[in-house]
Amino acid sequence: MPPKSPPRPVSVLKVQKRRLPWKRLTVLLLAINLVAAFINGWSWLPTGRSTVRKVQQQAAKLPVISSLKGKVIFISPHPDDETLAAGGLLQDIQAKGGQVYVVFLTSGDGFALDARVTHRSVTATPAEMLRLGNHRMQEARNATQLLGIPQDHIYFLGFPDRGLNAIYLQNYLTPLTSPFTKVNHVPYSGTVKPGAPYTGRELEDLLGEVFYHISPDVVLAPTFFDGHPDHRTAAYLSTRLASLYGARLYFYMVHGGVEWPLPKGLHQELPLSPPQQSLQGVQWNRYLLTSEQQTRKIAAIKAYQSQLKVIPRFMWAFVRQNELLLPAPIPSAHELGLQESTVHTPKVHAPKVHAPKVQRPTVQASTVQLLSESHGAALRSRYTGSD
Repeated sequence: MPPKSPPRPVSVLKVQKRRLPWKRLTVLLLAINLVAAFINGWSWLPTGRSTVRKVQQQAAKLPVISSLKGKVIFISPHPDDETLAAGGLLQDIQAKGGQVYVVFLTSGDGFALDARVTHRSVTATPAEMLRLGNHRMQEARNATQLLGIPQDHIYFLGFPDRGLNAIYLQNYLTPLTSPFTKVNHVPYSGTVKPGAPYTGRELEDLLGEVFYHISPDVVLAPTFFDGHPDHRTAAYLSTRLASLYGARLYFYMVHGGVEWPLPKGLHQELPLSPPQQSLQGVQWNRYLLTSEQQTRKIAAIKAYQSQLKVIPRFMWAFVRQNELLLPAPIPSAHELGLQESTVHTPKVHAPKVHAPKVQRPTVQASTVQLLSESHGAALRSRYTGSD
């Protein structure tokens, strides 16, 4: 029998190649943990402590704002924005004699993952998306009730989630078909105008009707710098209407960037700081919450179970010591080209909304008469509780 040849030596290079994937995996896992620590503020890692310290320092520099007064409209692009951004403030306004109204522009029917998880469905069919829209509208009713807002102060417009920007800028006259629900009109009952076409003109008119019906003193709207296109469109509409009605305007933020707000999760003992200290030269303000307001805000967030199933740490990150408001800059009379005597004018009434100077009237003569048309009668019946 021929002698066996000795085993060939394994090269050092091959051994290193075998070990290399494990080294890469270790480095990757370490990097993921450091990023998670940065996002979530894990105090046992240096990056987590740094995140918390930075948030505290930034928030401490912001001026404190007192509660708002009068009739306040909160423009909510989706169900849950009102609770996340101002759940404490809306409680305080009512506790101090003010009135709060919430307008939901969409029904949140464009979140496919949400539909799959909520309804335990493999696919998110148009029917499932419509079902999600109805589900989120009911969650909004429950949440606002927990915040103490009367149900006849809640308005649903029923426009398509993730479609407001296209509707306002591209489909102003031609109805948009939602890629999620496959409909081109408001499909929900309990809305201001069921069957309304998905056009920018109709969106503008319906929101204008609500403003005319309420005649607000203060408007709370998303900022132009929010990361969600629906929120930016809401900012355009709200700014225009607030200026027409002479209402004071404040902005809020929900989508401030991929990692905002920091840290993620429930941190009631920490403040909330903005992505940037100021926007266009205006500094963010803090509204301080009491422990009771925090408790009711938590209860309202729990009403949004469809969202807590998919983005819980994002939702809980808004329960902090404070909420954030950005006052809209008020131009001086000189900047507006006005005389001082013309600055302090009475609040705008319906006829002035239709002034020829407005290129695209928000409130038309055919729609502003809420109490005379059949649709107006339906509105009056819904929001006064009569049959």
